Amino acid sequence: MDIKWKNNRKKISITILVLLVFALATVAFFPAINRGGQQNLQKPGEISEDSGNVSVDEEVFEKLYKGCYVLYKEEAERQTGVEAKGSDLFIEVYPAAEEIAETEEDMKMAVNQFVNERIERWTAEFEEYRASIDYCVIGEDGVTGSNTSKPLEEVPKYDSTIEELANEYSVIFGITFDENGAMNVESYFSRTVGRGDEIIKILGKIDRKNLLASEFTANYGDTQGRLRKPKNLQVIFAVPASNDLSNIVGENTVYETYWRRQEAYRAAGADFLYGMVALLLIGLAFFMNSKKVWKENVMIKRPGKCFFMEAAIIGIVCVLAMQNSMIELIWQQNYQTVTEIKNAINNYGGDVIVELLGCAGLLFCIYGVWYVSVYFLLPVFPLGVKEYIRQYSLIYQIFPWLKKQWKRFSEEVRHIDFSEKTTKTILKIVLANFAVLAVLSFLWFWGIFFLSVYSAVLFYLLKRYCDRIGKDYQTLLRGVNRIAEGDLNTVITEDLGIFEPFRSELVKIRIGFKKAVEEEVKSQRMKTELITNVSHDLKTPLTAITTYIELLKKEDITEEERRSYIETLEKKSLRLKVLIEDLFEVSKASSNNMVLNLMDLDVVNLMKQVSIEHVEKMQEKGMELRWRVPEEKVIVRLDNQKTYRIFENLFVNVQKYAMPNSRVYVEAEKGETQVKIVLKNMSAEELNFNAEEITERFVRGDSSRNTEGSGLGLAIAKSFAEAQGGKFRVEVDGDLFKAVLEFPLTPTEKSS
Repeated sequence: MDIKWKNNRKKISITILVLLVFALATVAFFPAINRGGQQNLQKPGEISEDSGNVSVDEEVFEKLYKGCYVLYKEEAERQTGVEAKGSDLFIEVYPAAEEIAETEEDMKMAVNQFVNERIERWTAEFEEYRASIDYCVIGEDGVTGSNTSKPLEEVPKYDSTIEELANEYSVIFGITFDENGAMNVESYFSRTVGRGDEIIKILGKIDRKNLLASEFTANYGDTQGRLRKPKNLQVIFAVPASNDLSNIVGENTVYETYWRRQEAYRAAGADFLYGMVALLLIGLAFFMNSKKVWKENVMIKRPGKCFFMEAAIIGIVCVLAMQNSMIELIWQQNYQTVTEIKNAINNYGGDVIVELLGCAGLLFCIYGVWYVSVYFLLPVFPLGVKEYIRQYSLIYQIFPWLKKQWKRFSEEVRHIDFSEKTTKTILKIVLANFAVLAVLSFLWFWGIFFLSVYSAVLFYLLKRYCDRIGKDYQTLLRGVNRIAEGDLNTVITEDLGIFEPFRSELVKIRIGFKKAVEEEVKSQRMKTELITNVSHDLKTPLTAITTYIELLKKEDITEEERRSYIETLEKKSLRLKVLIEDLFEVSKASSNNMVLNLMDLDVVNLMKQVSIEHVEKMQEKGMELRWRVPEEKVIVRLDNQKTYRIFENLFVNVQKYAMPNSRVYVEAEKGETQVKIVLKNMSAEELNFNAEEITERFVRGDSSRNTEGSGLGLAIAKSFAEAQGGKFRVEVDGDLFKAVLEFPLTPTEKSS
């Protein structure tokens, strides 16, 4: 253990020392790379100042030169008072028609359009400099335009004016176009030695290009003498002291300058330097992990539950992504020779040393991250990729948990219940997508690659999800079709995914269809019985009437027989009348064509009045009425005639079918919102009928139909009760027959 500990301590010390040496060596190469980078930047249009901190970009002066064309156009508009076109000002001679178009008019139109578009674009480009640079326009009539109150027009005449403005501006120069369009540049003031000459050279080079003519030539060939420059125009430009030329370039220029500098320093050896250090550190990692050198198995052991494969990959990606920043670090240390470093130390003392050591410290950290990341990836060689991932990957360790969560999440998505709020599920999907995109956004260029992979995976998952939905839909459709074809016993056993909530609804539909079919069968049966019963009940009195009419036609009958026949005819006709009236009443109730005359009734008192008319016949059969009703009035808003008919039919039903010599109970119970009335009696015959069907039309308690009546008594009672907002039902318990009526109380009765 002591040997192993000593080896580990030794390896750590060697590693730190090597990393420190590499960091210091990298800093030592900064001056050489700076020199090479600055030399690469010395291209036409880019001249470095003596300090090396600021470069005069040709693009700035190119746009100022174009600005002279813009100002000349504005001067022409001021003089004429109308909008001027670039084609009217800068086209002198049109090129030959055959060089551009088939006809002269087409040629002129093309040339005019080209020049006008260029001047409009130059105007837009010049706008970004108007707020950064002061200028004064001097024409034939003197000062014609200026964006400042400073006396810039006096600069060419008076040195005192230049001295007055010296504290406010860093550069003052003028561009003059004579009557022939020839340009002359003059530098009036510059804080930096040599800056004025640089400006004159750059603008002279730009003028020789004759930008408008050169762009036209690129599109239409030779244009010698056909396009012209501004004439009789002088523009004085002054750059404020607080805003040097390098700071007024447009955003695109800054961006392009940054990348040109990156390319220049890469070509000077910055990439090679970092690449060599990276390779040497990889070699160091192999050396520190060599079994031959250290005479022991130095394979990295996973300490406890630490998994560092992902950390190593992230470390390598981060170091590679910082390559541009490390190159930028070089040009920030703007020392091109060792002598410059010595002079800076002599002038500024420890600040320079601290700055250089800070660079070395930053590089030490970056190299350390690179080395540790490579070191943690080394076990992949002896173990193989699969085993290395199994042992050292955190994602692999949590893979079962992720798999479980993914399965749970996918099941939740696949079984979205649209009958409930889906906000939570949608939020999970959005957050998951956001997390993936957030991670990819930190991977720089590699993010595009992984985004493509992510898009492909997302397409696959969505395609699979849609295919699954289609399969579930077909399963649901087959089940619905079976139900539609009449198979009401079908049961869907497959998983329906997002259509799973429809399973319970289909069960309800199937049960509802079965119930509807059963009701229809029942209705058809009842219709058949109705026709049979109506035919029987109508035929019986009609047959009797016909028979007795034939008997009355005989001449040999006695007067007594004639009276007997007439009495029978009257009885049968009355029965037929009652039957027809009952049919009429039921028909009106079924068609909701019943007219109600509602009033406040004491239902208990009305029920007693009806019972008086039937008590004598009930007593003849030995029936005894027992009342269990409230002593106070029970007021209900009902139709007196219809309610009377309900109670009459109930008492008639009792006297027909109740067991002789038995008790009949009449009960009334007043609740908070309704009154409940119950008539109970023991049946003389066995109650073998369906209690729900006894209230249907032409259904009697005696299937033999020996008793008189229409068979509509209970049906009428039910129809009249429901028409008045009440309920009527029949309950059977053995031979106990119960007719139950329920009516809502009037508001005054409820409050009492």
